[in-house]
Amino acid sequence: MSYTTSTLPAPATKEDALRENVIVAAQRLFQHYGLAKVTLEDIAKAIGKGKSTLYYYYKSKEEIFTAVMDREIGEVMVEMAKAVEAATTAEEKLCVFSLTKLRALRKKLALYGIVCKEVNSQAEFTCAMRQSYMKRESVLLRGILRFGIETGELGRLSPTDVDALVFVMLSGLHGMELEMMGNNNFDMLEPAVGILTRSLIHGLKS
Repeated sequence: MSYTTSTLPAPATKEDALRENVIVAAQRLFQHYGLAKVTLEDIAKAIGKGKSTLYYYYKSKEEIFTAVMDREIGEVMVEMAKAVEAATTAEEKLCVFSLTKLRALRKKLALYGIVCKEVNSQAEFTCAMRQSYMKRESVLLRGILRFGIETGELGRLSPTDVDALVFVMLSGLHGMELEMMGNNNFDMLEPAVGILTRSLIHGLKS
């Protein structure tokens, strides 16, 4: 069973290439200055275009930021999918799913520390981004559970049980994210993930 997520294709047209340039330039600016201080004019200047050109493709700075975050999330999902694919048991897959996710978060926090604080103050914006991320994570997590059921590592689970487990797993990881982000404490990352995955797997064995 393959979990690999496709990487982004190379720009096929001039419009695609321009969008790519905008995202790359905005990515650097957001990392360095934060969301609040970067303007559309800054981004346009960074790619050598006028602000009116940006308006043709993006309605606002926030829309560009969403595109940047989609790129970042896509990169994390590819990393997670590769780690899951390489693991050989459902327990290992759940463990690397969680560890890769949280380690990627740690790395992104180093790049986007300023931005994370700004975005977290905008509940509606944060919620929309999180929902998008969770949908993609849910697909990968359901694949792991199906693998465990098919190999006999897990007992038979109804669709409702699978939905509940996905919710519990992602909610637990989200709680870890908030704790680690709030206290900048990643020391308990591996022990916490180990306990979470062992508890789930051994509680679900047939």
